[in-house]
Amino acid sequence: MKLPHGDLDCWPDPAGANARRSVFAQDLVVDGDVTSIGPIEVQGQVVGSLRSPEITVAGSGRVEGSVVAQHGVVLGTVSGMISARNVLLAPSAVVQADVIHERIAVEAGAKLEGRLQRRA
Repeated sequence: MKLPHGDLDCWPDPAGANARRSVFAQDLVVDGDVTSIGPIEVQGQVVGSLRSPEITVAGSGRVEGSVVAQHGVVLGTVSGMISARNVLLAPSAVVQADVIHERIAVEAGAKLEGRLQRRA
């Protein structure tokens, strides 16, 4: 499966020391694909793909599409697909997605519907 930003088998490089965090505020709706060399925090809504070394979907955040990262943390809602080396689904997470991961933590209360695929 290919994404507009490359192959799912290729996670982004870790964030550099000078990389700045991008925050998508609660009132922001992004319709399209986003790539960053720094961390991304989604408090609003993204319809499309996200690719970044670190992606956090806040409790108010919603992603409809794909999330590709080294480290992915979900407190909000993701529908589509997640591919990340390390995945954390917090108790407030609502995920309807297939998840490709190396390590995953699903905390009590998280809602997950989809297929898990471990990649070594």
